[in-house]
Amino acid sequence: ALAAAAVAAARAPLPSRRRFSAALALRSPAGGGPRRRELYVTSKLWPSDHARVREACLGSLRALRLDRLDLYLLHWPPSDDGSLERLWRCMESLAAEGLATSIGVCNCSARRLDALFALRPAVAPAVNQVEVHPGWRNEATLAACAARGVHVTAYAPLGRALGAGAGASLLNEPVVREAAAQLGGTPAQALLRWAIARGCSVVPKSSSRARIEENARSLRLAPREGGRAGEVEALRALDAIEPQQRRMTGETLVGARRLYASVEEVWR
Repeated sequence: ALAAAAVAAARAPLPSRRRFSAALALRSPAGGGPRRRELYVTSKLWPSDHARVREACLGSLRALRLDRLDLYLLHWPPSDDGSLERLWRCMESLAAEGLATSIGVCNCSARRLDALFALRPAVAPAVNQVEVHPGWRNEATLAACAARGVHVTAYAPLGRALGAGAGASLLNEPVVREAAAQLGGTPAQALLRWAIARGCSVVPKSSSRARIEENARSLRLAPREGGRAGEVEALRALDAIEPQQRRMTGETLVGARRLYASVEEVWR
């Protein structure tokens, strides 16, 4: 039931239900603004808080002035199964206590997802938030999530660089611009539409009201020619983008007293 609620909310059209991804320092708007039931509020358990799961969740709730999160994500699941089980049982306790309606994971590889389900969780992860865009289709992870009934939320859906050595943005790729022209939208809208067509919800990062509104309009694009078939053809062209390269490299998580021993371990 928790998973179904999370997926339904994630797929609900804008602006009927707006996704709200919360950082620790973020505060709820004072006075006007949207009502709570119009928002789907997501926060994350940061790796530095893996030893204090409940306290971290309560801290996020206090910062947001809320008594419940719609979704709480285990960010960067650990590589060893023992730590993963301990953390997931703590996450399940948050759901049982009503502090989070649904729980999920972020940057969880297909192998780690299998390890998580091997624990026979009392509450299955509702969502896996991972990098997905035409420059990193992440097909193995998407397939693993589909097989397990886990909804995928795509971060970095515009293919912008997130770490040292990462590839450049996809916005200026000729094939993206051509797809945008066929869809009657902007390159950003074409990229978002590509991810949505794959069944993902998307969380493009922007602080510009105009761009946020532009992103929302990606749900209502109308191809200039060919209707639905024209859209499928335009988006299929984006599948040919090569090379496939992560924008989130994971390098900052590696080293002494960090979460992982190597970049390979980050994504294993």
